[in-house]
Amino acid sequence: KEYQIVFLDHMMPEMDGIETLDVLKKESLLSENTAVIALTANAIIGAEEQYREAGFDGYISKPIEVERLKETLLKFLK
Repeated sequence: KEYQIVFLDHMMPEMDGIETLDVLKKESLLSENTAVIALTANAIIGAEEQYREAGFDGYISKPIEVERLKETLLKFLK
């Protein structure tokens, strides 16, 4: 299956979202057309740049605001 968008939480047990994304890319488990969005409670200044540098296509801080989620979906869904 090919997914258009994947929401990936940063703080997960055993392997965090950045490590998970790295594995997904190294093992070619994601299509080049799949947008991966980081979900995190880490809403500090510069966090979005940190996630983009790690390979994420976007970033949403928690608690998730409906309008921000809608904007993200409209941006990345075909």
